[in-house]
Amino acid sequence: MLANAGSRLLINVYFITVITIMMTASGCNQAEVMKTSDNIQPLVQETLIDGVLSNDASMAITLGRSRTLSIWDVATSQLLHQWSDDDFDETNYLLALSGNKQFLATAGKQKISIFNLGTGKLDIRWPAQGFNPDASISSLSLSQTGSTILVGMNDGSITVIQRSSMTMSLFKQHSAAVNHVELSGFEQQVLSTGLDGDVHIWAAYNGKLISSFSRPQQITSVSFDDVNRRLFIADALDNNVIIDTQTTQSVSHLDYLERYRYFRQALFVNHGKNLITATSKQSVIYWDASSGKELSHWDITAYNAGTTVFSMVMKPDGKLLTLSSDGALETWSL
Repeated sequence: MLANAGSRLLINVYFITVITIMMTASGCNQAEVMKTSDNIQPLVQETLIDGVLSNDASMAITLGRSRTLSIWDVATSQLLHQWSDDDFDETNYLLALSGNKQFLATAGKQKISIFNLGTGKLDIRWPAQGFNPDASISSLSLSQTGSTILVGMNDGSITVIQRSSMTMSLFKQHSAAVNHVELSGFEQQVLSTGLDGDVHIWAAYNGKLISSFSRPQQITSVSFDDVNRRLFIADALDNNVIIDTQTTQSVSHLDYLERYRYFRQALFVNHGKNLITATSKQSVIYWDASSGKELSHWDITAYNAGTTVFSMVMKPDGKLLTLSSDGALETWSL
């Protein structure tokens, strides 16, 4: 009997120790999840169709459900410019801002509008086209100066437009809708991704493929580091990888649990040493890019059930700025 009692005591002590460890670990994780923002700035009182932040975190662009397009000064929350749906030939769905903040592009299903933000006036408007005459616009991007416009279509084609000469080059790079395009490599190369699961890097002037990567499912997020050396790609089933673009070899995979769902946004920071991802829900995660290990994670403020991050950039002071689908800006200390 004494032996049995002793065994029961040891078992109880073991389970108490395990439970204590689990509670301690859970408490640490909860502390990360409950991380609060340094500042929150609601800009609009409606959910957004699209939203984008300038690279220097000084400007925010919001496109609301009412189809109101607004330009905001982040530091003061002051409204700089605003247009209503009546100012456009068709309903807008996509936004793109030039790196120098001088030009804003908007796109509906068939037409693109370019605004000069110095004057607040419409600069040019024209219809987009793909190889399929019924193709519609699925992605949009502007270069640093706004001189080059990239338009991805749902038939897999991409148009490269040079504003100075108004020349257009049409390339068929994907077999399904293009969901991301951007200029890289000193604006000589294009990074494009599609619902076909392919990631292509190709020459902007002739469409020649330079390198290509693929995931099993549609690509949901992609990001270059600041020198285009590291590339992060992830698909809808969280098949993710960080790649060295010079060697085309894998650097790491994110050590990821499915509780966050798939990645919607990604941003390299600290010269590619760290990666920040935003999920399809409210979670933001901070990673060690070399090991793929999570350093911390937290949730943005949600005003609706479907709240997610639309855009995120690093501020000059080293803090992270996020813009949510609720139209709220939040600043985070990393």
